[in-house]
Formats: sequence, structure tokens, C-alpha cells
Amino acid sequence: MKLVSPGVATRETSADIRRRRLARLTCAAIAGGWALTLLSAAVQGGTITRNAALLAAVGAASGLLWALRDWIVERDRSLQVVLAAASLQACAAAVAFDRGVVAAWTFALLLAAVAGVVGASRALVAGQAALLAAGQLAAAFLAPGRAAGAHETAVVVAVAVLLVAAASRALVELREESARRREVAGDVLRLHERLAASVAADPARFALLTMDLSGAGPAEVRAIGERIAAQLRGEDLVARPAADHLAIVADTDASGAAALARRIVEATARYLRDEVGQLNAAIGIAVYPDDGRTPDELLARAGAKLEDVRAAADGHRVRPLTTH
Repeated sequence: MKLVSPGVATRETSADIRRRRLARLTCAAIAGGWALTLLSAAVQGGTITRNAALLAAVGAASGLLWALRDWIVERDRSLQVVLAAASLQACAAAVAFDRGVVAAWTFALLLAAVAGVVGASRALVAGQAALLAAGQLAAAFLAPGRAAGAHETAVVVAVAVLLVAAASRALVELREESARRREVAGDVLRLHERLAASVAADPARFALLTMDLSGAGPAEVRAIGERIAAQLRGEDLVARPAADHLAIVADTDASGAAALARRIVEATARYLRDEVGQLNAAIGIAVYPDDGRTPDELLARAGAKLEDVRAAADGHRVRPLTTH
């Protein structure tokens, strides 16, 4: 969903683009997995029945059709559902093809690698990998007509699926952490440069809003920041000076800053409720020159007001977004 007021133009965020890219990767893995299964069975000299070939064609077609969906309007959990369905398809491929030959293992390993990339958390990646591994074991131990050695092979494939998914997730986390550190460092610099330039210009007023999203993951913080930026004027700034913080510099006075904070609260609350559930969050506001005449003074004042909001909140339960 687009968290904007009526009449405000919207744009695709990096989170939207990332979801579409990952969805297409998953769908390509589905279509490619079925193709690799057919090719592997043919190379190994296995008998490809008409029903097995039809199953592969339908499975590949489903991947292509899922890729045509408008993934910009889909939620992240929809992608997890597609990956779970693909895990069941990999199980079906093992049942249909892995009788006298082992042809569907490439499908399972391909999906395991994709699961490590698509999963929003380690728990989700582990769950997807466990589903894949269980499917391969079920195909070997429960399906009729298994070839000799099918059980041992299925155990090896299941272990390999878990290892591939874990390794894929580890590589993703390393890349994300490196990118996150570069992004935060860059935003800290941008924020200080913008505050210094604004103070040097000595305008009649401008406001600094600091927003704490405790408990939100990097993707949620980034997505919320981009949705806030879509509602601001071109000269205003949204920066991410810490992993779970956002900072907004806006050309407005105290009343305008309070109104902006309310709009941010309403938009973010809808996003949190619909996408990730409520989280602890708060906004502190400092206005130049009343709350400070230097960047450090403004940052300290906004931070102090944010801490006042935190101190006033009930620490034993999650509360709605507030401002101060």
C-alpha cells in the first residue's frame, strides 16, 4: 500500500523494487527447477512418462504465471507463500522423477539457495529449508516404487538443502550489513551537512524531527523512510542516522513540524499495523532557533524530547506511535 495523502504523487520505493526482483528470482527458480529436472532425467537415461512431463510443464508454467503478478502491490508474506508452494512442487518433482534416477535434487538445492535470499529472517529461511528437506525425505520414504538407495540419497539431499539455505542466508546477511553500515555512515554525514548548511543560512525557522523505531528491522526502517520522503517537499531531507532511527529536516515552524509529525505517525502506524504489527516508536521535535542554534544543540534537543516520550510510555507493553 502507498502511505500518502489524497492527491500526493507516489513512486516505487527500493523495498517495492526489491520485492519484485526477489519474486521474479523465485519464479525463475521454479521454472528453471522443472526444466533442470527434466534435463537431468533425460541425461541419466530415466524413463520420462507422459504424466511426469505434463507435471513439469504445468509446474514451469505456474512459475512463469506467478512472475506476471503485480508484485509492487503484494505484501512480503505473499512471496513466502509462493516459495512454500515451490517447496511442495520440488517434492512432487522428486515423487514423479526420482525413481530409477536422482533428477529432482537440483530443483531442491536451487530453491534452498533462493530461500536464503528471499527469507526476511533466519527463522523464515530455516522454515523454508526444513519444508524443502522434509519434502525430499517424504518423497523417498513414503512414495511407492523407489529405487535402491533412494533413502540414503534423500538424506544427503535433505542435509545439503539445509546447508545451502544457511550458507545463502549468511552471504545475504554479510552483504546487507556491509551495505547498511555504508548507508548509515552516509546518512549521518548528509544530516550533519544539511543541518550545518541550514544553520549557516540563518533562516527564520526550520525543524528537525528524530524518529525512533525500536524493534523494526532494517527493511522496515528503510521502507518507512522512503514513504515519508514521498510526502515531503523536494528541499526537505529524510536521513537514517542509526539502524533504527530516522531524521527529517523540514522547512517549517513548530506548528508545521507538529502537523508533519502527526502525518508521519498516521502513515507509519498504518504501515506497521498492516505489514509488521505495532512497534514501539516515537518522534522528538526541535525547532531552530528556539531549541538550538547549532547542529549539535538541535540534535541534542530533539533526542532529549524523544527520550521524554520514551520515559512517559508504558515500558511493559507495545504502544502506538507518539510525538513530543
